[in-house]
Amino acid sequence: MKKNRLFFQLLGIGVFAISLFMVSCTKEGAMGPAGADGTNGVDGTNGTNGTTVCLECHNETVQSTITAQYESSVHGGSQNFYPGSPFVKDYAGGRNGCAKCHSNEGFILTQTTGLDTTATDIANPTNITCKTCHGSHSSLDSDEADEILPLRTKAPVKLLIDPTISIDLKSESNLCINCHQPRTAPPTGDVDGNFAVTSTHYGPHHGPQATMFAGIGGYEKTGGAYPTAYDSGHFKNTEACVTCHMNDKDGVPTHDWEPQITACQQCHTDATDFDVNNVQTDVEALMETLKAKLITAGLLDANGGIVTGTYTVDQAGALFNYEMIHDDKSMGVHNADYTEALLNESIASFN
Repeated sequence: MKKNRLFFQLLGIGVFAISLFMVSCTKEGAMGPAGADGTNGVDGTNGTNGTTVCLECHNETVQSTITAQYESSVHGGSQNFYPGSPFVKDYAGGRNGCAKCHSNEGFILTQTTGLDTTATDIANPTNITCKTCHGSHSSLDSDEADEILPLRTKAPVKLLIDPTISIDLKSESNLCINCHQPRTAPPTGDVDGNFAVTSTHYGPHHGPQATMFAGIGGYEKTGGAYPTAYDSGHFKNTEACVTCHMNDKDGVPTHDWEPQITACQQCHTDATDFDVNNVQTDVEALMETLKAKLITAGLLDANGGIVTGTYTVDQAGALFNYEMIHDDKSMGVHNADYTEALLNESIASFN
């Protein structure tokens, strides 16, 4: 009986305490003055409305335009442009020696490790996408350009053909150099001054634009006349990759990377096409002359295919330069002086 009485006493105390607590929580005090409306976030870089900064890129018009441009590009539409070619991610994207530049996973992984290859083959590689080149915002309160336009990297790039050499455009254009550089160095002769061409794919590989741009990486024979490296006007314009290949089109920085003549006109005000000062015309003529020399000497067949064999190092170097200029694809625009010097000295090797 005493235990029951004690139980009900404790229960009554508990109910009373809860009642007091509920009354104190539900009782409202006097209404305070209304606070000021909040403001949108402010971008510390330029003091503009933070939401406005976001909407400059994150809106349907910009996103759909960039997507359409990208899908029409060689990077985004490689299966349509080059079915079965080494660029296609299904062929090269999974191979550990090629994945760095031929798949989304390979590029991101090698940027993380700092290595030139992945440790193993990639089982299911995917195409290069937006996120291959672009990372994520860490914040929008910095003066760093990467905070507004985040890139995987814009650090100087050590060359695959010689890690003691690096190219630094001191800009976002450094991102491009990671893949647009040679994989094979120019030939060096044996003790007899000869060089064996052992592959029908001989040459610097398909993307030597960075070294051509810098005026290095070609075969330079002893006693030849070549311009000073890193001295071209285009190389000194350190934003050149982005300036020429991402000049605005359709209201956005173009993501098909097709250069616009309006970019050239920033410096060459009277330019109407890319053949400024007949550079492309001259280079194409020199390429035809060199091709004829290579066919006559047996380094190329009648269809322009590479013929394996042992040649003098100057002749093998001439073939290397022919392939380098062909794969550069600018026909002298990237570096007119260096391109023409390589061609003239290569032609002279057969005279």
